[in-house]
Amino acid sequence: MAVVTEIPDELRFRGIAPPEPAHGFRITLDMAEPWGGGHIEGRVERRGERHDRRPISVRVRCLAAWIDVAPQLVGRKRLLSWTTYGDIRNRGVPIWLDEEVFKEVAELGPLDEPNWLHFAFDLPGELPRALEGTFVAFRWTVEARRQRLLGGDVAALPLLIHEPQTLPVVRVETSPIGTWRLLEWRSELDVAGSGGPCSVTYEDRRAEDMPLPGEAREQELARRAGH
Repeated sequence: MAVVTEIPDELRFRGIAPPEPAHGFRITLDMAEPWGGGHIEGRVERRGERHDRRPISVRVRCLAAWIDVAPQLVGRKRLLSWTTYGDIRNRGVPIWLDEEVFKEVAELGPLDEPNWLHFAFDLPGELPRALEGTFVAFRWTVEARRQRLLGGDVAALPLLIHEPQTLPVVRVETSPIGTWRLLEWRSELDVAGSGGPCSVTYEDRRAEDMPLPGEAREQELARRAGH
């Protein structure tokens, strides 16, 4: 399992906030476990030689996000075809809505004398694991902020889980708009989760919906889409 802070190509254009450094500091992570019961730890490091007496705060957030789907798909509960699934994932400009599920803030003080400041968060056990689904996502971020006369100087990192999906399943995604059942795959560590108005669960596939022997996820996707 790998937690990444850069957005993989297959997840671009999904409304995920990209990583960004602040003008005078950046975030370095020593441990990132974006799920209930996990631990997030790292440092805010000064960039350049400037000393600044304004205090820095760090916050960890979890958002439940859902896609604003086409009207003809609202409330669909049947198993979606791979063609429909592809159309959804490849929409030119998808619109994502979100609701904050969790936030914790730590006040670190100024980066005037030290070159870095330590932070650590222990996450409550009921929170969902980071996930990018088709209709639903659970998105974690770490942000460091220093107030300015106008606005704030902000460094931010998304926390994305990027791991092999090797187990064929039916993924059931529920958002405020509807519930969808998707022929999908999951990793060995993926678990059901809920947060805010969204939830994701997994069910076994029927025998007739299983992939061909030796078939991987992308091969099944191409076959079912007729490519």
